[in-house]
Amino acid sequence: MVVVAALGRFFLPGPWHHEPLAAPAIPASGRFYLGVDTSHAGIAGFDSALGLSRPAVLGGYTKGDDGSVADVLSTVRGLPGTIPMVSWGVDFTGGKVADGSQDTYLRAQAKAVAAYGKPVFLRLDWEMNGSWYPEWDSTAVSASAYVAAWRHIWEIFQQQGATNAAFVWCPNVGDLGGRPWTDWYPGGEYVDWIGMDAYLEPSDATSYISGPGGLNALAAYAVGEGEPAMLAEWAPGAPKQDPVQAFNLVFAWADRYRATVKALVYFNYTGTQRDDLLVDNPSGAALFRRLVEQRSDRLFPSASG
Repeated sequence: MVVVAALGRFFLPGPWHHEPLAAPAIPASGRFYLGVDTSHAGIAGFDSALGLSRPAVLGGYTKGDDGSVADVLSTVRGLPGTIPMVSWGVDFTGGKVADGSQDTYLRAQAKAVAAYGKPVFLRLDWEMNGSWYPEWDSTAVSASAYVAAWRHIWEIFQQQGATNAAFVWCPNVGDLGGRPWTDWYPGGEYVDWIGMDAYLEPSDATSYISGPGGLNALAAYAVGEGEPAMLAEWAPGAPKQDPVQAFNLVFAWADRYRATVKALVYFNYTGTQRDDLLVDNPSGAALFRRLVEQRSDRLFPSASG
């Protein structure tokens, strides 16, 4: 009986046996996720503009210390099949993550993701090569310190069984300050998707595709690392927006690298300096919808189910 009980711990279902939680699937055969970064109130307008039943990916934002990853995960309630993407800002300054002093908070976030039990995209400390996020950007945190902190968080998530989280590493487009964004790459073991944020300025939109550190470079780097690529925030550039140019360029780029580009996540927000809400740009929304309809057989999962 003792032997049977001992063996049961390894071979029988029960409290001792847990299958690893699954991270988001990587679309195959040229297919891709079409998603949106938006408020919960903006989902209906985005779906209506594009003729969708729901976004495949829904992005939301939270900060360390005063925010919870679970707050973003809750936004997908009522959207079966939609994968949340948590853009999670954690203060990396002063080595406070890598030294373990934030572990209680980090373990709580990992446990929340594991308890969610379904696939999650986790976009940690994005646009790190810029100068506008003082808790983790290039002016406040060195590339080596950034990598050390990222790896520490990844390790905590593995320890807590949060294997349903796909870590999305996401610089801003361009080699800002003449420094390649690859300097901040934590390494393939610690990254599941390689992303990028790009707001295509009308005066120089093509350089965002083919220039140094542009979207072509993202696709090439993802191929070299054997990882899927994601355009995690994108919209026509402000202040003078040109949706025709931006939308056509992005979809043509995704078509060119269809074996590598596996997610396009539109930034559907409005602010004091820009308005990227599709409902406020009917002509741009109509073009966006046509471009999506032309690729309806490539959407993952299907646009209607």
